[in-house]
Amino acid sequence: MRRVAAGIVMLLLGYTPVYAEATEYQIKAAMLANFALFVDWPPAAFSTAESPFVACVLGEDPFGPWLKHELGERVGSRRVEIRHLEKAEDAPECHLVFICRSEQPRLKQMLTSLSKTGVLIVGESSDVTDFCRNGGMIGFVMEGRKVRFKLNANAVAKAGLKIDSKLKRVSGSTECGEGR
Repeated sequence: MRRVAAGIVMLLLGYTPVYAEATEYQIKAAMLANFALFVDWPPAAFSTAESPFVACVLGEDPFGPWLKHELGERVGSRRVEIRHLEKAEDAPECHLVFICRSEQPRLKQMLTSLSKTGVLIVGESSDVTDFCRNGGMIGFVMEGRKVRFKLNANAVAKAGLKIDSKLKRVSGSTECGEGR
């Protein structure tokens, strides 16, 4: 019996599970969770010390369960709420807004509306430079099968947000677009 148990333990120790490759939106969800950890919002962005961190998805949600899974229950000391929005005007209570690819036809209008808020604006666009030029702050880009991002540091600063230098170092660029 001990030999059987020892054999099972040896099999388990030598077993390396094979995980399916993460999907594009699993990766993007993980990156959004990291953005939430490496960006500081001004105290005025939260109405009380107990106010939640609100992450919003604008458009057709491509994440499924992954955004909630990656953000977890808390960002720092704040509990997390995820909201799904139909229009940018519903975003004033959000701290992070992800603009989905489905919103491409209305992107410029949405960015104009959101740029007047203290919201971290993240999105995906067929033209990330244009996304940033119109007020987007972090634009996802695909390089082959890898998800990368470009950062519009000027737009982030104008919104009153502060980005940790570690996030700046791993971005593809901190001067995405011309800013606003």
